[in-house]
Amino acid sequence: MAEPAWETRGWSMAKIRGDPIRLALAHPTRHALYQQLADSDEMSTVQLCKAVGIERYHLYHHLKHLSNIGLIENHRDVGRSRWWKCIQKVSSSSNDQTPSAPISGGGLPSWVENLDPEVRELLERGAQIKMVNLSGNATDSITAKKTIERVATENGLDFDIPFTFIPSAVALISKPR
Repeated sequence: MAEPAWETRGWSMAKIRGDPIRLALAHPTRHALYQQLADSDEMSTVQLCKAVGIERYHLYHHLKHLSNIGLIENHRDVGRSRWWKCIQKVSSSSNDQTPSAPISGGGLPSWVENLDPEVRELLERGAQIKMVNLSGNATDSITAKKTIERVATENGLDFDIPFTFIPSAVALISKPR
């Protein structure tokens, strides 16, 4: 079987990266947790569980992720209670409600630096990105993910996405003009 075009050019789907803040906040539960903390001074674990409607085990998984990228912190423990607060604010676009990354010193958003060089080169040469939002619940997003995995497998493409990755959108990149 012939190698896909991007494999012969040294490209790999696994190389495509994004801004960690945008990627983390693309997950609806993490976005809801972050929004709750951004809108308040601090919240306890119990308050966050109730506000977002998830179990404590799942809550800690998402809080750890947000903490690891520097958006929130567990700033105090009182008895058995853990208190969380937002330590980095990111603004939201009025169009898509997805928080945007901070601006780097060069005037470009910091996420541009995280683009794979081949993707950035395609965009600089005139390629366009079309976002396809996967509206609906988690089941719909998982179904879309499985469909994309099936298409990749049928075309001999390596598409190794973690089991816990729940897509909220699909980005399609055109050929440069």
